Amino acid sequence: MRIHEVIESITRPDMRKIISIIAVVTLLSSISSISVHATQTPLIDGSVIDVSGSAHGDQIIAGVKYGSAPASGGGADSECEWSESMPRDASATGPGHVVTKQIGSTNYRLFDYTCPARDPSTTYHWLPQMSPGRLAEHAASIVYDNLPAMWGNFAPPAMRGFVDVGTWIWVNPLLWIPVAVTASIVTPAGIISVTTKATPKKLIFNPGDGNLGSGPLTCDNPGLIWMLQFGDRMPSPCMYTYRHSSAIQASGLFEADVAVQWHVTWSTNLGASGTIGDLTLHTSHQMNIREVQALVSR
Repeated sequence: MRIHEVIESITRPDMRKIISIIAVVTLLSSISSISVHATQTPLIDGSVIDVSGSAHGDQIIAGVKYGSAPASGGGADSECEWSESMPRDASATGPGHVVTKQIGSTNYRLFDYTCPARDPSTTYHWLPQMSPGRLAEHAASIVYDNLPAMWGNFAPPAMRGFVDVGTWIWVNPLLWIPVAVTASIVTPAGIISVTTKATPKKLIFNPGDGNLGSGPLTCDNPGLIWMLQFGDRMPSPCMYTYRHSSAIQASGLFEADVAVQWHVTWSTNLGASGTIGDLTLHTSHQMNIREVQALVSR
């Protein structure tokens, strides 16, 4: 998978001085086996926050986690409290601005997580500011990488087709299933999980015979696998009949295309949902369509 997570570790100096944030950026090429090396990791609804990277001092970055959805939570430990980190100047005249930063296109905000009964009582966390729709797009990028290439299958075979004989078209029915990826982030209100799902919607066959034919053909299924016992006359739910020989082409072949259209949606553990759109993946095929020669004997 071509997924990179950006993480950063920072230190927190004496609060009598203006907070200085030193960023050390590390790129990870893996989306699994992510852990945080911190002595105190806060809990949300009984689930340990899974953060993207290691801690340095008492501050960590919570990034996007991919995989199974964590336990959904409506809030943090009732004895603990989230609050936005507010820097103060040396004269302690009052709070400054909310501490924020940007990594790539994602904005992060620094939060304090205070639990009086713990030691240390306060830990500090960079949390991504990301809408469910944006999180769904992160998951979609992984979904797209995992969509199978569905090659077309034909009966008669692609290089031995016949005029006026129905050509069955199908793709592997075992691959005609939804592909889903869940992405999660930590927020002060709990864990937000978004599942992005691509569902195969249509099988589209462009026969390559242009105005000479009736294509393209659209099927709402993966087609039916042809078997010998079906014979040559049984119809298929996804079948195209060529009316002209491919010999009319300079190459002697029709340049055909088999495509699968995927419908991509997302839903959250909070009940929100939406649609990202349709994605169509194509495979090319050459069709040799011949005239059936009648044999007359005397």
